Amino acid sequence: MAVMTADTLAECEAIWQVTEERERQRQARSLEPPETTIYDGEMRLQGWLDAEYLGDFEWKDNDTGAGITEIPWDHYVAQWIWDEWGRLQRGEKRVVVIVVECPNGARWSGKLESCSAEKREDGTKCLTVQWLSDYETVRWYTVWSNAALPSVLQFPRVFLLAGGARWCLLTALHLQIMRAEQNWWNLPDDPLNPASWVPASVENWSVVVKPHSYLDDLNDGILWALLASRFKNWHALATPILEDAELSVVWRRYMPNLGDAQPIPGLNLRPGALVIDIVDRSGFYNQGTSRGGTLWDGLIRTVASFVGNFIDPVVAEVADIDEPTYKVPGLLGTSKTTPYVVWLEGTETGIQSSKLTRWPSKGKQVVVGGHSMFGVNEAISAAVQLAFDLLSAALFVPAVGGSVDTLLAPLYTDTVLAWMNVKSLERSQNDGWAGYFEHFQDGADRAFTLESLLVLRAGFAATRTRFGAEVNVNDGSPWILGDQGKGHCWVGDRIGFGLVGDRTGRIHVDRISSIRLRYSDSEPLSWIPTIGDTSADKDPAVRAIERLEMAFSALHDLGVFG
Repeated sequence: MAVMTADTLAECEAIWQVTEERERQRQARSLEPPETTIYDGEMRLQGWLDAEYLGDFEWKDNDTGAGITEIPWDHYVAQWIWDEWGRLQRGEKRVVVIVVECPNGARWSGKLESCSAEKREDGTKCLTVQWLSDYETVRWYTVWSNAALPSVLQFPRVFLLAGGARWCLLTALHLQIMRAEQNWWNLPDDPLNPASWVPASVENWSVVVKPHSYLDDLNDGILWALLASRFKNWHALATPILEDAELSVVWRRYMPNLGDAQPIPGLNLRPGALVIDIVDRSGFYNQGTSRGGTLWDGLIRTVASFVGNFIDPVVAEVADIDEPTYKVPGLLGTSKTTPYVVWLEGTETGIQSSKLTRWPSKGKQVVVGGHSMFGVNEAISAAVQLAFDLLSAALFVPAVGGSVDTLLAPLYTDTVLAWMNVKSLERSQNDGWAGYFEHFQDGADRAFTLESLLVLRAGFAATRTRFGAEVNVNDGSPWILGDQGKGHCWVGDRIGFGLVGDRTGRIHVDRISSIRLRYSDSEPLSWIPTIGDTSADKDPAVRAIERLEMAFSALHDLGVFG
């Protein structure tokens, strides 16, 4: 039996003291308020927010997060924001940008959406400002059929790209940003300034896409996609592809005054530039990751692939691997192939409140379509005209093929190969006799095309089994929420969550879909992560508006393609 020497005891005590000091530093850092700065439309610093009544900001995976601040009315920043007329007179521009720099490495930035001057019942006067995160920027780009040509001449009719999902989406976005920044077919903002006629260098663009090569997606195992657009919104185009490939859009402003290094090697970006990237924090396809487990067996690592109809993914268990990054002392973060962050409910786990919801899958098959695949209507038309022209020739009468085709066209147009349906074998076997049957998915106006296959997959994804959890946690108990290597997990990462009293001991693993930061003068700073997809739990009015947006988008596509 080994005997503990005085030197060994002293070494252990020193390690323990260092560990406790590091824990105290982390806990103190988690309670530090963020540094909030305000900029004008040219990204010139205008002031600091250090006396706000309330700050509430949300990071959302692949969507625009909302922010709100309540600022004392007599604060100089509140007066500057409210005085839009004065700002324009001074050349400080209409747009107002906020940057929220958190001690855990996270950064929230966005633009002013609205501001309200309020006088409350207790006599308090404040300026309430609504913000939208910088993800909103990509919602304001339309993917033209040909970004290099003016709107009056768009050839070819449809913009097509095939390849890795990340490369396709970033390439499409880059072309639209280039179209906006270069002013190829529009007058510059200041026509009398000779310098404004010279195309702007990428280093001076306000929005920059982080470059990736075509082969990077192949090497990283990113799911392939077919991108087809004829004046579709980039966000609407990207959403189903990002969900299918389980990718996350990362947006971050380059702020050298906050210690940032150049985000793209070889470029000297202008301070304040918004850098857009797409990252794979999931690892679901090809690389393998955990989709769940139990308290007794631990998390199970699986890898997904497609067979057969490319609709139902086949998830197979793979052997565990030794993750070397977890052995580096002091290194924070999580590996997408072997996630380990698990929050368990209990008296000492740091979970203040939680709500866990599960929605089972619905529908055994999905139907898409509306128009015949390319060439079908034309082939029928040619056959009708040929048949009646031959008949006319046999009867020695003038050709009537064209006239007959015009009469018959309403009867045969879009009747052959205009619709397609695919049944999920897994759901047919597991949903039971009383299960829902069919779901119609909008978005593919032509059947039996590559686009229709992608929409079919989107239909099955929209009706899949979903899990969602909203958890209010004490940061650092035990896991730290943080970005840029200063936390165990962040938006898009996989984490686990278990219920107290659940006799199955099931650990649910899904990606963090949003994180909300909230602090005020009457409550401590808190972080509220949302795990999984809680879209089915939205307010009915919100869901109704989203359905209307989808319907209008579908009508737009039908009007353009039809």
